[in-house]
Amino acid sequence: MAPATIPPEVTELADQLLLAQRQVLGDQLLGLYLFGSATTGAFESGISDVDTVAVLVDEPSDTEIAALAVMHEHLARDRPDWADRVEVDYLSADAIAQFRSKSRPAARISPGEPFHRIQIDRRWITDWYQVLKNGIALYGPPPDEVFPPITTSELVDAVRAQLGDWPERISNASRPGQLAYAVLTLCRALRICSTGDSVSKKDAAVWARTEMPKFRRVIEDALAVRYPDAGMTRQSQPNRPDVLRLCQVVIERCTER
Repeated sequence: MAPATIPPEVTELADQLLLAQRQVLGDQLLGLYLFGSATTGAFESGISDVDTVAVLVDEPSDTEIAALAVMHEHLARDRPDWADRVEVDYLSADAIAQFRSKSRPAARISPGEPFHRIQIDRRWITDWYQVLKNGIALYGPPPDEVFPPITTSELVDAVRAQLGDWPERISNASRPGQLAYAVLTLCRALRICSTGDSVSKKDAAVWARTEMPKFRRVIEDALAVRYPDAGMTRQSQPNRPDVLRLCQVVIERCTER
């Protein structure tokens, strides 16, 4: 499959982000990798997030983390059109190489989360799999020279392990957008568990409508919230009880396989 063309608006933002990162990190920045909807042809202008991974020579220092936090504040002010739609993980090459066996410190900013410290471990397999499958190097060596190979069985096992976190996350969700995100993420989890194939959340949700006909309305409502220009008619706002029931079904079906 030929690589998707990066949308011009993403290229513009990525150029600005990379320039700011290099000003802060200098030679510490080993590579910057774009993945997700921007590289698969599923990007929705004005809606989709931009997913990136910044790989560093060493673990980010306290000074670098403080400077990166300020940089992202400035970027948000300069580009309000991208407010709460930029995801970057800052981590060392060793953290990627050793993620199966060790937890290593890193930093992250993502939609709904401020810039903060995290630990990189096996939970990031799903992201690394997407980087290897469809990622593009905006700076640095190709993804397969930085990220270790990940098997389909590892991906499925990681998705199953992560599903246990979702009931609590859904119970704590307060906004329709958060519940819609949960529905779409769960649809992609079911797609991965069922087929071993990782596709966009939107494509997975369209597929899941026929796989889970009892939840068709819930899924279509989530699609309408997340992708208002996709032609879906929203019958109601996603509600927590329905999303929790969908979550339980996905957990059961993924566990069976």
